[in-house]
Amino acid sequence: MLSTMASLGLQATITDAVDGKALNSSQLQALGIEMIPGYQDPYSGRVLTRGEIGCFLSHHSTWVQMAERGLSKVLVLEDDVRFEPRFKRRMMTIIEEVEKAQLDWDLIYVGRKRMQVHQPERSVEGVNNLVEADYSYWTLGYALSAQGARKLLAAQAFSKMLPVDEFLPVMFNKHPK
Repeated sequence: MLSTMASLGLQATITDAVDGKALNSSQLQALGIEMIPGYQDPYSGRVLTRGEIGCFLSHHSTWVQMAERGLSKVLVLEDDVRFEPRFKRRMMTIIEEVEKAQLDWDLIYVGRKRMQVHQPERSVEGVNNLVEADYSYWTLGYALSAQGARKLLAAQAFSKMLPVDEFLPVMFNKHPK
């Protein structure tokens, strides 16, 4: 992934992932992580996994770094993302159009799986190739504004832990339940 990013002219800051499977109950308790009683994955019916906890903690670490460094926007990419041709140009164009339209934005998905495909997503006026995303999974990549990071951090999600694929739709009023 790093060589691909370099060939695209993208600078990267690597955030060490958290191996949730290596966390024990004492470590989870020390972090203040509590599962939502009765939580079940809406599609598989299983409980929250340690891997999902690690994934959430990895994303959370990125949000904290963003806030601490005072960054106005970042692009968060998981390590298994694959770039389409002209990714950088398309991403830059979308951000330029968002800024030109003076949109108040928190999060823009750049890689995801739509979970509600029965109805079309609403196009964002003034921005080509951007929609108001419905409920989505497989959070491979997203642009995050400083305002969006503050919202995510203010939720204090450790006390009501969800997978990041569930948490983001909840935070931005796109979860179906």
